[in-house]
Amino acid sequence: MVKKILFTAPDTYQPRLCMAMAEVQNSVIRPVFVPFINTFLYTKYASFVEFCRVAASYDYVICSSMMAVWALQSSGIEPSLLEGKVIAIGNDQKAVRDMLGFDSIMQDAKPSMMGIVDALKCQPALSAKRIAALMPEFTGLPVPSTITNFLNALSDTGASVTNVYCYCTVAMGQEHYAKALEYILEKEIDAIAITSGGEAHVLSKLLSFAVAQGKPIDVPIYSYGPYTTRCAQEVSLPIAGTSPKYQSFIDFIDYLSTK
Repeated sequence: MVKKILFTAPDTYQPRLCMAMAEVQNSVIRPVFVPFINTFLYTKYASFVEFCRVAASYDYVICSSMMAVWALQSSGIEPSLLEGKVIAIGNDQKAVRDMLGFDSIMQDAKPSMMGIVDALKCQPALSAKRIAALMPEFTGLPVPSTITNFLNALSDTGASVTNVYCYCTVAMGQEHYAKALEYILEKEIDAIAITSGGEAHVLSKLLSFAVAQGKPIDVPIYSYGPYTTRCAQEVSLPIAGTSPKYQSFIDFIDYLSTK
């Protein structure tokens, strides 16, 4: 049976989700895309400009997402100054190789932010190292606990950590809820798939708005991985299932295809 699934991921994720659906055999998903958040590069942040100026002085450069990899690609930094320093999560490691021309390090780390922290703790003389964490700034959203916990854990390693803002994550404004709700109801979706804590935050508000309008959305919600699920639980969002594998979107689509 073909299932209509609402994907709330940002526009920048949609091509990768579509590619994943094309690769998963016997996928029965018919996607409906409504981005609840959007992300865009903003490399004029003072912290990123300064990072570019002194990039060679860092021992490790952490990419928190694909957007951070794109920021490095657009930075103009000589790749040789970054090679052997860049750490990326899961499938973003391929993006480092494709966009920057070299392999990221610590590729065996668990594909999560805390997995990166655990891998760093195994490195010698970490307290003497300098780390740049390339992060998003949030607009219209609280900073997800996954980000806060990661930065706190990174700081607790004893290394010298610099938070570098290089892209912005923006929530769908409440003025768009009515139109979004109308579109979602028109599509008669069977389920909702979320890939981040920001999406969970907006979804919780939209579901409340729908109830207030007398048009509740009562379908199961599926999560990309445990960290997204944790953020969803913090806003009392009921999660019907969490993908047990979250290395890539192919894992997520494969999981959704079984539901």
